[in-house]
Formats: sequence, structure tokens, C-alpha cells
Amino acid sequence: MEFIRSAFESLLDPKVGIPYAIIFAYSVYSLFLKKNCNERSNENVKFPKMTINSTDDDDYKMVLVIRKDLKMGKGKAAAQCAHAAVASYKIGLKTPEILEAWEDCGQKKITVQVDDETGLVEVYKHAKSLGIITNVIQDAGRTQIARGSKTVCAVGPGHFEKIDKVTGHLKLY
Repeated sequence: MEFIRSAFESLLDPKVGIPYAIIFAYSVYSLFLKKNCNERSNENVKFPKMTINSTDDDDYKMVLVIRKDLKMGKGKAAAQCAHAAVASYKIGLKTPEILEAWEDCGQKKITVQVDDETGLVEVYKHAKSLGIITNVIQDAGRTQIARGSKTVCAVGPGHFEKIDKVTGHLKLY
């Protein structure tokens, strides 16, 4: 009992009592108020439902073909691939059944490489001739690469058999 009395008396000293009061107040806030605020802020948030129902017969993917001769840094190559993927997605909005199938398969993206611009353009033309969604990204020239350089070609999204006819022979990046 004496111990409890001395503990309470020590809390009367401002050097001890104020830090304990702050810790106690924050604990109450964290346990009760903060949790309720988070629950309220998330109750109206709708997250997209992703279900992956892929089988070997209905597998869809996108292949991003990167030029090796430009010697882009990893971040630059990633940014160029992102530009190509978004551009392909926008083109794909005209064929929602392909986009939906690709999304149902987990939105697979694979990076492969070609030696130079000639190889990149050949891939683009081949994909276009087969009716596959495709685009080529040209750099703005603000960082590592000269303006107008063709950096990445996106092939797809589309059915894996069609895309493999165009990119199946290329090495992974």
C-alpha cells in the first residue's frame, strides 16, 4: 500500500507527472479514438476485386520489349515500360473483352530485350500485322536518352499464343 501511495505522490511532481499524463492520454487515444477514426474513414472505400481464374487455355499477357543498345538505367527502363503498359491499356479500352480477360489472368507483364531499334520496329510491325494491341514509346529526351529515341514496344495485352508468335524467341530482360 505504501508503494502505491509513493507512486501517486511522485506523479504530482511536474517532471514526472506530465510525461506520464502524455503517455496515458496517447494510449487512450490510440486504443479507442484512433481506431474508430480509421474504421470510419475506410467504410466507404471500395477496393477492386481481383480474382485470378487463369487456365492454360485462356492465358493473357503483355510483353514489354526493351532496347538493349540504349543502356538505360533500371529506373529509366522501368519508367519507359510503365509508359508502354499504360498506352497499351488505353488502346485496349476499345476491346474491353481482351482487357477483362487479361485482368482476370492477373495482368501478367513480361520484359524481354532486343538488340537495337531495327529489332524493336520489327516486333511492332509483326504484332500489328497479327492484330495485336501494340505501341512504341519514344523518349522525351529530358534525361538519359536522346529525344525521339524508340525505347520500348508493348505487345498486348492479348492471348499468349498470339503474343508468343511475336515475342517467344526473345530473351528475358
